[in-house]
Amino acid sequence: MKYREFIAALERGKIISAYLFEGEEDYLKKEALKRLKKRIISPDYEDFNYERFSGENSAVGQIIESLSTLPLKGKWRMVVVEEVDKLSEKNQNVIAEYLANPVKTTCFVAVGGKVDKRKKLYKNFLKKGEIVSFYSLYDGEVVDWVKKRVEEEKKRISPSALFYLKERAGSNRRDLSNTVEKLLLYIHPRNVIEKEDVEEVLGEGAGGGVFDLTKAIRERNLAGALSILAKLLERGEIPLRIHSLITREMRILLRIKDSEEGISSQKACTIIFGPRKYYSPFYTRIAADYIKAARKLDFSDLITSYQYLVELFSVQENIILPSIQG
Repeated sequence: MKYREFIAALERGKIISAYLFEGEEDYLKKEALKRLKKRIISPDYEDFNYERFSGENSAVGQIIESLSTLPLKGKWRMVVVEEVDKLSEKNQNVIAEYLANPVKTTCFVAVGGKVDKRKKLYKNFLKKGEIVSFYSLYDGEVVDWVKKRVEEEKKRISPSALFYLKERAGSNRRDLSNTVEKLLLYIHPRNVIEKEDVEEVLGEGAGGGVFDLTKAIRERNLAGALSILAKLLERGEIPLRIHSLITREMRILLRIKDSEEGISSQKACTIIFGPRKYYSPFYTRIAADYIKAARKLDFSDLITSYQYLVELFSVQENIILPSIQG
């Protein structure tokens, strides 16, 4: 069974008591676990009905005890064992014995990389449960996946950008997802991702891209910022575009600093990305970085920096602007 087949079965309400998630696509494994948990575990009883173990560090006796525990106020109890392939062969056999007669009210999910198909553990999952394989996309699937992900955000990606991204970012979903998230952030508020945007976000050539520049500015890394700026200019990046991105960076930091006390990642997300119903962990991590950076910066220094940037723009455009000091 593949990821899509698993999700389709899940949506039909077809859930069984034992799954082995195997393969190299960790991103999709996490997505599958999240969706399964949401489907069968009530948040009100999560502390009682959901448990997670590490195959490398957990005692097999604890795992079996958890698997054998009945759920509280619900149909299912969910037990996840990460890195099941790192269990000793002896402990894998203990788990395999459990699979011979699994508890019907426990949804057991074993997660591993490449699990040996010759072992008793794999064979018992095959007999008594379901093996879900998570592997990288084929070349033909990459294009469809990226296009669909971009369209979910009401954006578009040009054919040249799409095929360039496929060639440069590969077929690993985690890498693709992170790159697409960065692209969506980079082009905001524009609606179309172009090939040039992909080049910038991927930081083609030595010295990094615009995200590295804004990150260096947030971290007050002057030497790093100047080095990246020089490389961007050498690669032909338009100075006015760089100026616009830095100005936006200062404006975001100012707004977060102004409401710093008790500001949450969700609120910071609305400042950085605009209001929306849901922000993925990628966005909330960036928001947390901005909050952390704003706390280390002085408000008056941010005002001064922003004033210089606005004045520079006004000189370029021959616009007379009032001072924003005070």
